[in-house]
Amino acid sequence: MPREEVYRDWLGLKTPNPSYYGLLGLPELETDQTVILHAGRRVKRKLRAYQIGPYRKQALEMLGEVGQCISVLTNAERKRDYDLELLNRWRGVIDELYQAHCAGLIHDVGVLETWLKACVGRGMPVARLLPWIVRRLGRRLKDWPPHGAHKVGLPINMWIYRDAVVLGQCLSVGTLGRRVEAVKNVQKALGISEGLARLVAEEVTGSVHLFAHGRFVSQAKRDPELFLVRLGRRVRRYGGHLGRHGRALTAMAMILGMPGHDIRGAFDRLAEREGDLTPRERAVLKAKKGWRRARQVTRLVLLSPQVVVISLAVLVGVTALVLAALVVGGVWQPWKGSLAPAAPAVAPATEVASPPSPEPLPPDTDVQGLEEFIKKYPAGKEPWSGRKPGMGESAPAPEPPVKPRPPRKPKSPTKFFNVPAEGREPGDPVEGGPSAPPKPAPIPPAPPSPPPPAIEPPPSEPAPPQEPVGARTPVPQAGPA
Repeated sequence: MPREEVYRDWLGLKTPNPSYYGLLGLPELETDQTVILHAGRRVKRKLRAYQIGPYRKQALEMLGEVGQCISVLTNAERKRDYDLELLNRWRGVIDELYQAHCAGLIHDVGVLETWLKACVGRGMPVARLLPWIVRRLGRRLKDWPPHGAHKVGLPINMWIYRDAVVLGQCLSVGTLGRRVEAVKNVQKALGISEGLARLVAEEVTGSVHLFAHGRFVSQAKRDPELFLVRLGRRVRRYGGHLGRHGRALTAMAMILGMPGHDIRGAFDRLAEREGDLTPRERAVLKAKKGWRRARQVTRLVLLSPQVVVISLAVLVGVTALVLAALVVGGVWQPWKGSLAPAAPAVAPATEVASPPSPEPLPPDTDVQGLEEFIKKYPAGKEPWSGRKPGMGESAPAPEPPVKPRPPRKPKSPTKFFNVPAEGREPGDPVEGGPSAPPKPAPIPPAPPSPPPPAIEPPPSEPAPPQEPVGARTPVPQAGPA
């Protein structure tokens, strides 16, 4: 079985003479060692299925070739030498195919598409080699007629469109739908056909991780305005027309997520001609560039999450150091109030405890006799406090004093106290005696209720007259016999 059929039938390769990267099914110039190892194991599993059978010899040869690919691409020095050799081989192939498909023909879209498809068929990464192709064939590409909105050659437009597709997939600015629409606007402005656009988009999609580490992608992330200025200078360098509002550059600015004032600043920088300026105008231009650069740096600092996190960390660290210095110097002691013992509650000095109010005496107390007893026996000289305890006896606890009750001397015509005299009502105060409690307020009479039916009560003896409460029955005095 020929080698070309083995590549096509067993491994699904379209190129008759693939490189080491193509044999493993990897994009050209792959840099990730882990991806290379996984691809080599996958290809070996496919080839081991043909070891038993009539194709054993071809399978063993292919396994040896795959092992050689893995050993070269996983060694840094050998991989660098192989990549350089591969680039030199591609240069010769590009010159050969250009002479075969473009020399002596009218330079139009169909011719360019045929040439680039032939390059892809030989295993070359056209999208990654477009900058090198334009620089390599720069003199010959001047023969291409102006094309698109900027009036530059079609290969130059392909280079610009390649950058737009890469930035649309590698940048995460805005929504995906907005970036896709901006890439389509770039395609329409540059006049790129569907076949050329598909050829570039397929390669970029298959190796986005390789384009993401490119120099122009990092520059577009870091300074989008400078990237747009350099893109305009590229158009001008190849003889293109750059209007005040270039359609392709405006669409590229949408991909980069640039606001309107940044787009105007980029066009102002493109319109400047430093060679025709006076020294004063050149100084003013330099000052404007400095202010513009300072504004960009400020925006980058304010919007970068890493810078914000680092600034907060530095601020917290400086604050902690200042507080520690204050605590060590004794200027600030945050724990002093929390660790000090609680002071006992002391009543204010202005508040003086008022003596307890004496309890009111009962209404039947003889106030005059009580005062005479207190004058006769002061505190501690009561008649019961003169006895001393004998040997072996403990002093008895003092008993509460008994208030003697002297005989009452009623001043009423009657002989006894609280006996109603003539012309007095029960409850009225008596001279020389304690004041009677005040009479309760009279209760208003209830509304008259309808009289019950008349019932004759049974005859009963009249009830004896009741004496008033608190009155005493007079004792008859013994008269003469």
